Amino acid sequence: MTRADFSELLKNHNINENIVVFDNAIKDGYCITKNHLRWEVFFRERGKESDCVGFPCESDALDYLFHMLCDIYKKPV
Repeated sequence: MTRADFSELLKNHNINENIVVFDNAIKDGYCITKNHLRWEVFFRERGKESDCVGFPCESDALDYLFHMLCDIYKKPV
C-alpha cells in the first residue's frame, strides 16, 4: 500500500486523514515514521508516544494503521 492508497482508503471510509502524521517528530496524532531499519506506527499525545509497533516496510505499517483506525473510527452502517 502506498501513502496515496492509504489516504484514499481513509477518505472512502469517512475517516479524517488529518489525524495521521507522516515523518514528523513533533505533531500529535497517529504517527508513521521511518526509524533506522524499520517503520514505526504509534500514537503521540502531548509529546508522549505510546503503542509503538515496528514493521519491515512502509506498506505493512500503512496496512496495520488503516485497519486500526477502521476499528476505532469507522461508523456503523
